[in-house]
Amino acid sequence: MLYQPEHLPKKSIIVFFLLIGWIGNLGAQDPYFSQFFMNPVYMNPAYAGTMKVPRAGVQYRNQWPAMSNAYTTYFASFDTYLPKIKSGIGWLMYQDVQGDGIFTQSSFKAIYSKEIQINKDWTIYGSLTAGAQMNALNFNRLIFADGLDAVYGQNLPTNETLPENNNRIFPDFGTGILVFNGKYFFGLAADHLSEPNQSMYSAYPIPLSGKLTAHFEVNLPWHIPGHWRKYFAFNPNIIVQAQGEEQNITFGVYANRKGFSLGIWNRQTTRKSTDVIVMAGFMGKQMKTAITYDTNIRGVGLRSHGSVEISISFLLKDPGPKSLFPFYEIPGEWEVR
Repeated sequence: MLYQPEHLPKKSIIVFFLLIGWIGNLGAQDPYFSQFFMNPVYMNPAYAGTMKVPRAGVQYRNQWPAMSNAYTTYFASFDTYLPKIKSGIGWLMYQDVQGDGIFTQSSFKAIYSKEIQINKDWTIYGSLTAGAQMNALNFNRLIFADGLDAVYGQNLPTNETLPENNNRIFPDFGTGILVFNGKYFFGLAADHLSEPNQSMYSAYPIPLSGKLTAHFEVNLPWHIPGHWRKYFAFNPNIIVQAQGEEQNITFGVYANRKGFSLGIWNRQTTRKSTDVIVMAGFMGKQMKTAITYDTNIRGVGLRSHGSVEISISFLLKDPGPKSLFPFYEIPGEWEVR
C-alpha cells in the first residue's frame, strides 16, 4: 500500500508549518510576555533598581499548547539599587524554544541604570544593556521533500546544505529611559541596537531587527464613598512595539485591592491577529504571583488553545510602607504580608 500523506504524524505536520513561518520570517519578533508588570526589565531595562530593594523573578510562557509545543519560553531576572551611586544594576536571561526544540533562542543581558531626580516629584532612569544571544538549530530534526519516502514515510538523508554552525552566538545591546512621578509612568526602550547578524550561513546574512517599545501607565486610586481607607487601584496602560515589519499594540487595565489583582487587555498586531488577555494574581508585601491566559480570537484562533503564562516575583528586602510602582502597591485598609 502506498504511504499516503494523511498518514504523516500530526506533530510532524505542525512542526513543518511552524518552520515554514520561521524560515520565511527569521527576523521575527522577540518573545512576547503578557505579564509585562512582572518582568519590567524585559520591557524596559530602565526599571532596574527602581524598587530600591533587590528584586528577583521567574516566568514561564506556553504559547499555542495545542500545536505540539510551538513556543515555550522561560525567563529569569534580578535587579537591585546601589544608593551610593544612585544607580541600578541587574541581569535578565531567557530561553525561547520553538517547534518543540527544533530552534532555540537563548539570551543573557547585564543591565545598568542611572537615577536622575528632576524635582521632588519627577524622576528619570536611563539604562544600558549588554549581553549575547545564541540561536541553536537542530538540523537533524528537519524534514525536507527529498528526504521523505513517499511509500513508507521514512526520513532519508537530504541533499540540503548543512549550516556551517548549528549554534550562532552574537553580541547584543540595548537602552531605555523611564520617567515617572508615582502616578504617571512613561518609558521608551530600544533593543538590538546594532542589528547583529543571526544567520546560520555566512553567505546569507540576516540581521536581527531592532525593537522599539513605548509604554505609558497611570495609577488611579478609587475610594469607596465614605471610606477613605477602603480603595482600589486602577491602572490603565498601553504598550506599543515595533520590530522589523511587525508592530503590535496592547492596551488594558488591571486593578488591585488588598493584594488581589485582576486585569484584562487587548493586543492587536499588523498580521491582523487579535488577543484577549485575562489575568488573576495575588500580591504580598514582598511576593507577587500571577497567571494570565491569552485567547486568540482572530489569527490562529481558538484551535491553538491560547497561551498560558505564570510568574513569581520576589522583593528580597522589605520595601517599606508604600511603593511608588502600581504593580507592587497594596491598596486597602490593611497590608498583606
